[in-house]
Amino acid sequence: MLKPALFLDRDGVVIDYIPYLSKPEQIRIPDGAGEALKQWQDAGYMLILITNQSGVERGYFTLNELEAVHRRIINEYQKFGVDFHDILTCPHHPSKGCQCRKPSPYLILEASKKYRISIYQSFLIGDSASDLECAIRSGCQPVLLLTGRGKYTVQQIDNYPVKIPVYNKLSQTVELLSKIRTEVES
Repeated sequence: MLKPALFLDRDGVVIDYIPYLSKPEQIRIPDGAGEALKQWQDAGYMLILITNQSGVERGYFTLNELEAVHRRIINEYQKFGVDFHDILTCPHHPSKGCQCRKPSPYLILEASKKYRISIYQSFLIGDSASDLECAIRSGCQPVLLLTGRGKYTVQQIDNYPVKIPVYNKLSQTVELLSKIRTEVES
């Protein structure tokens, strides 16, 4: 049986936005984010981070430093009872032309095969145009946060071929869960 997933961008969504964040001690969890992701998880959604981290190829930090940051994120969210199913990363420079860098849907499509995910019941929450385009290209529902780069991305929201829900912060996205429940019950 296929399961829904909540794909999440990292910087500006599950942690506060700091360009090229490279040290675990720089991590800040947004207010209410842990509780919100716990609600998504309890509703049956797999939680999967999808993140572009070109700082690796640019030489700003190493893969080991990136993994230390991800371990810290995992540990911080475990305090809320949240378990990330996976963290999928593109470490390549934007000019590289790789297949895994958002807005390519590659990482979502690979995760959907690996974990038997129903893309059409899934969401991608992000703060950038590349997040929204990745969601649309993969077939899952894009959700825009007005955090990180979201305040700039929202200026282009009318250019997309689908209606995109917009929220001020991650904690507010749980409203989508009650909308889903209402649709299922009716």
